[in-house]
Amino acid sequence: MTDLFEAEAATTTTLDLRRLQRNKRRATRRKWTLVAAAVALVVFAIGGSIAWNFLQGFKSNSTEIADYPGAGQGTVQVIVNSGDTGSDIATTLYDAGVVASRKAFLLEASSNPESQNIVPGYYLMHREMKATYALDFLLDPNNRDLRTITIPEGSTLDFYYQRIASITAVSKDDVATVAKDTRALGLPAEGNGSLEGWLFPSTYEFNPGVTPAEVLKRMIDTTVQKLDEAGVAEKDRLKILTIASLVEREAKLDEDRPKIASVIYNRLAVDMPLALDSTIKYFAPSEGPFTTADDRAIESPYNTYLNAGLPPGPIAGPGEASILAAVTPDETKYLFFVTVNPLTGETKYSKDYDTHLKYVKELQTWFKDNQSS
Repeated sequence: MTDLFEAEAATTTTLDLRRLQRNKRRATRRKWTLVAAAVALVVFAIGGSIAWNFLQGFKSNSTEIADYPGAGQGTVQVIVNSGDTGSDIATTLYDAGVVASRKAFLLEASSNPESQNIVPGYYLMHREMKATYALDFLLDPNNRDLRTITIPEGSTLDFYYQRIASITAVSKDDVATVAKDTRALGLPAEGNGSLEGWLFPSTYEFNPGVTPAEVLKRMIDTTVQKLDEAGVAEKDRLKILTIASLVEREAKLDEDRPKIASVIYNRLAVDMPLALDSTIKYFAPSEGPFTTADDRAIESPYNTYLNAGLPPGPIAGPGEASILAAVTPDETKYLFFVTVNPLTGETKYSKDYDTHLKYVKELQTWFKDNQSS
């Protein structure tokens, strides 16, 4: 019996030991299962993050820059200011609805070296333009929205005021009123308060909204610039402009301007009246090229038949060729000239009055034969 109990005890002990070992093995497996699960979660999280970043990068790289497909529609005013950078222009176009994105315009501008040549100014563009079309539009200076006027040489103030009124949306009388404040316009003191002859005749371009004062000031500045370029001293400006205006109204061809200027200087040198019909026409306008005896008898400081010397100021706006002729006249001994053919501008010169009268008759014959002209 004793052996039976002893055997039973040994058997019981062995079973308990096996059960304990089995439980440990189960616990160990559960622990490693949890570790494996945790590791898997970490690996999944890391992998997911990498995958997400990859997808985001792919998405970012594959996104197209917003751009419109066509030439656009409608009209919008765009202003390119002096000193604007490409970025500034891109922002202006985007804000105005011209381009779909700043990037689209900047991409086109960066690939086109000509983009550096965009001229500041006002442009009337379309909305929703393809960036390349918008750039091409700005690169064409002819697309600027401008107010343009052309003043022919020999024009007087009344004509200037009419043309200036046409681009400034004011009346001619309003322009004349502005013109009275010559000091504010920058007229030099030697102008004696009169703009006649001081508004340089040329073609001018202005931005929308330009004022009469801005136009007048620019014309005065241009005249002063031309005088300076010709080497005219300030004290001689009025004299040169006055002689140049006489040349402008008398000459038909550029080749005659220095010769006519020489006649004027030669007469002034001998204190001989200039006797120019152009000065009579200034204060007593009439049809045709001739003046009457009554016209020439009118008392006026501009009457160069009655008064020796120069008139008190210019009688028109002289161009650059006439200014240069007044500065550097030909060296001649001529005291007379007459245009014998008004159509071709042929002009003949003489030193004595008898020869001059012969040329005058030649002119009269021309008019008799060409009355219809």
